[in-house]
Amino acid sequence: MRYLLISILIVSVFGCKVVTVDNFVESEVEINDIVQNPYFSNLDIDYVYKADIEVYGNEFSGILILKKVTPQKHRIVFTSQFGSTFFDIEFEKDGYKINSIVEQLDRKIILNTLIRDFSLLIKETGTVEEKYYDDSYNVLKNEIDKRYNYYFYNQSDLRLHKIVHTTKRKEKFMILFKDISKSLIAKNIRIDHKNIKLNIELNFLK
Repeated sequence: MRYLLISILIVSVFGCKVVTVDNFVESEVEINDIVQNPYFSNLDIDYVYKADIEVYGNEFSGILILKKVTPQKHRIVFTSQFGSTFFDIEFEKDGYKINSIVEQLDRKIILNTLIRDFSLLIKETGTVEEKYYDDSYNVLKNEIDKRYNYYFYNQSDLRLHKIVHTTKRKEKFMILFKDISKSLIAKNIRIDHKNIKLNIELNFLK
C-alpha cells in the first residue's frame, strides 16, 4: 500500500509537469540576464499587418495597426478592409483602456484572452527567473501574475523566435515570430492557443 501511494504521488507530481523545457539543460541566472522582446519597441514605426483572427468559429479579417505612442504606451487598432473597427485598445504598463470593440469580441473569455495575448506580444522587458539551453535555443523564464512565459532565443542569431505562455502545469498559448527583418520587424506572427478556439495570424504589410 505504501509503495502504491508513493507511485500515485510521483505520477501526480511529474505527470502534470509542463513539457516546455523538457530535455533542456538548466543553467545559472546571471545578474545581467534580462528578457527582451524588440519587435514593437520603435516609436518611429507604425507596425501594419494583415490580420486574421479565428475565435470560436467566427473569423475576422482586416488590418491591424500596432503603434508605440509613448515609452509606456502601445495602441492596437484592428479594422476591416472596409474601415469598420473591430477593436481599438490602448495598453500601458499598469493596465489597458478599451476605446471600442465589437459585440462579438466583447465577451469576458474572449476579451480577457485578447488582452493577455497582446499584452505579452508587446511586453518589451522582464526579469529572468530561470534559464535553460539546448543546441537550438537559449530559454529565459519570466513569471507574471502566477503564470510563466518562456522566451526562446535562437542560438544561431540570438533573435527571439517564440514565447510559450504557461500555468504551473499546462502550456496555454504560443507566440511564434518568423521572417525577421534587419530592422527587427517580425513579418509573420502566429498566436496559437492550446485549449480554446482562438488563433491569430499577422502578416506584415509595411
